[in-house]
Amino acid sequence: MRQGTGHGRRGAPRGGRPPGVRPTERATAPPRGPRSPARGAHRFTAYAAAVHGAAVCGTALLLAAGAAPASAAPSASDERDVQLVYCLADAHRDDLVAAAVALGLLVPGSTAGQDSVQPVRPAGSVGPSGAAGSVGPSASAGAVGPSASAGAVGPGGRMTLRQWAGRRTDDFTRACAALMAAAADSGGTAAQGSGAEDGWFETFLKGLPALAAGALLTLGGQFSERVSSERRLSRQRLRTDEAAFRGAARTYLTAYESDPEADHAVVLSTREALAGTLFRIPGPAARRRAAALAVERLPLAGPLPASREGVVLGSEGRAREAREAGEAVDLVLRTVSDLDRGVAHWALRTVVEWRAGRTAPGAAV
Repeated sequence: MRQGTGHGRRGAPRGGRPPGVRPTERATAPPRGPRSPARGAHRFTAYAAAVHGAAVCGTALLLAAGAAPASAAPSASDERDVQLVYCLADAHRDDLVAAAVALGLLVPGSTAGQDSVQPVRPAGSVGPSGAAGSVGPSASAGAVGPSASAGAVGPGGRMTLRQWAGRRTDDFTRACAALMAAAADSGGTAAQGSGAEDGWFETFLKGLPALAAGALLTLGGQFSERVSSERRLSRQRLRTDEAAFRGAARTYLTAYESDPEADHAVVLSTREALAGTLFRIPGPAARRRAAALAVERLPLAGPLPASREGVVLGSEGRAREAREAGEAVDLVLRTVSDLDRGVAHWALRTVVEWRAGRTAPGAAV
């Protein structure tokens, strides 16, 4: 009987055993050698080694960054620019040197002049390898003791303040930060002291007299200006009405000499305007009384007569009437002009009239 084949091969029995091979022979066959690792295993090992190396490098960088000074600003940053501008200004150079000397970063006796800054040699920079500005881990700021001789400096000796800031970046950053912090603290302390000394209410009370005086001066100035403006307008109106009445009276008197029926309307209107202005004359009291008296004495309240006692006035009679009326007009208008005199004159005249009224006979009745 023919056995079936497996896996598509003829002559091979089921189970994949080649013909002629007994089971005992396969069991006693020598073992195979170690299997070679797969290709993916090699890739995984290389990746793990790379990750481990990156972790080690990152840890070393973090430790190096942590070992750097905390106050050191980057060479190209806004903080570095602020420190250079502030601390290297002419007004702060001496303070910067004093701060650096106090922190043990510069040799005592250093000044902000040209080539007169002498940095202290760091403790770990002795030897050819100690380049200018190279501060080792053992170079602490206060490492100035018996082993550090006075005047011991690094390579280069004395230098300018700007060279020191460029070569000893860490030292400059530390001294400048301390100087700026001290300046800020002093300003804040002064502000707190002034605020604690006087509160807002005490400040307001202290400034209240000055505010009141300023308000009174302002009100007084406004009142004086208003009074001066009113008197200016009153004086101008009085002069205008006086000139109008004088002109109208002369025109009428000239016409009256030739015609007794001359028009009197213009004289009457200008007289009324002048009387109204005189009634509005401001004080003192003596001036108001003088203005009221001038109104009562104003002539030409009506037209001049054409006859006297039944006798018609001729040219000579009318000329005499016109001359007497003209003299009365001039006399009263001179009184009106005197009303323009100063306030001091009328105030003194008011006092004199008041005293004269008290001493006059029958004044006490």
